[in-house]
Amino acid sequence: MATVRLKEIWRMLDTCAPNYTKRATDHNWRICWNRMVYPAFPLGPHGARENPEIQLHHVSKLARFLGITECAETQIPLLNPARNPRPKEAEAQ
Repeated sequence: MATVRLKEIWRMLDTCAPNYTKRATDHNWRICWNRMVYPAFPLGPHGARENPEIQLHHVSKLARFLGITECAETQIPLLNPARNPRPKEAEAQ
């Protein structure tokens, strides 16, 4: 499963959702932007969470929810498989 580092996600949100806010809760990040609240973005795996890897499908779901998919795809190319196809051998692993 493809993953994205949390710092890359924050950079994407800085560009695509200016003035967003984030707050860590016990189990998730709560991300607010443009009068929308995405309450369940994962903190990352248990243990050290300095810059955890987040599964790509969570990032994609966040971008769709906030309506920033096109911009997000320019910041994180993995979000657009049509522009960034994976080699067949990578899919088999």
